[in-house]
Amino acid sequence: MNYAFTALAASGMIDLEAVLFVGVCVMVFFFGICIGSFLNVCILRLPMGESLTKQNSHCMTCGTEIKRYDLIPLFSWLILGGKCRACKAPISPRYSIVEGLTGVIFVLTFVNCDFVNNGFLYPALVCLFIAGVIVVGFQDFDTQHMTTSVLFYIGIVAFATRVLSIVRPTRFRACDVTVLDGIIGFFCVSVPLLIIGFVITPLFYKLFISEEHKSLKNLKKRLKTEKLSDKERAKLEKAAEEKLAVIKENGPVYGFGMGDVLFMAASGLMLGWKACVSATFIAIILGATAAIVIKIKNSKTEGETDNAFAFGPFLAIGVVAALFFGADIFDWYVGLITVPEMM
Repeated sequence: MNYAFTALAASGMIDLEAVLFVGVCVMVFFFGICIGSFLNVCILRLPMGESLTKQNSHCMTCGTEIKRYDLIPLFSWLILGGKCRACKAPISPRYSIVEGLTGVIFVLTFVNCDFVNNGFLYPALVCLFIAGVIVVGFQDFDTQHMTTSVLFYIGIVAFATRVLSIVRPTRFRACDVTVLDGIIGFFCVSVPLLIIGFVITPLFYKLFISEEHKSLKNLKKRLKTEKLSDKERAKLEKAAEEKLAVIKENGPVYGFGMGDVLFMAASGLMLGWKACVSATFIAIILGATAAIVIKIKNSKTEGETDNAFAFGPFLAIGVVAALFFGADIFDWYVGLITVPEMM
């Protein structure tokens, strides 16, 4: 069999390189959907503090343990028609979406890195990084919280990538991010997010938006400037104490969570500063669009509505897009705004 295959390849009837290329892509895809199945477990269990290994997969409706032959990534959901074998309750298609998405992105990563000429090391590390990005993106969408352990994992992968790019530069021919680019990328977005989220936004909210802060300020001004009777003063002091209690109970309003800051720090180390900036702009455009849609939708809804939403999923989309096109997008945009030299 091997002799016949070699003979056909030698005769030109089979393009051996093309066959190997397709074969590797197929294997990467199947490996990716298996990793995606594990990512589903991480997305679901880590925010609840559950073990990833001690508890077997089970139906979320009836609690029946899922048999191994029903745990084939992507295909089991299709075979079962998206329903539990035991209770026939619908199974969310998102599990298959995560699996399929992971497999497709893994294949695109290997192709983008030209694994045929540049080897497997760098694209494999990028895939490990993307796996963590997918987890935090979906976790933040579900809970508005990113698990610290996953953020730590993303940082470790990024740090290992930069170290290996120094130690084994010949194995990183597909990577055009220098160590200096990574170091600048670590700070160029995370620090502004930290300042905007934890300094500017709380201050702006306190001064211009919060009705409680405005009311408390007015009460303090009246207590200080107006001549009041003891009864009136006691009444205003009580009202001020109540407002202050409400403010303390609600806590400060932050523009970004610490998870967003740590996530972009690790992403900048991995992507480099150009791609990190591009990822942030992509996230801002997508997030602003989503905010407008949510605002319009809530304006048509009676009663109190919550306009808050997680920014992490948009950052995750931006980071994945920037892994493929980030530096090119940055250079293209700079080229648009650069004034051409006069002859």
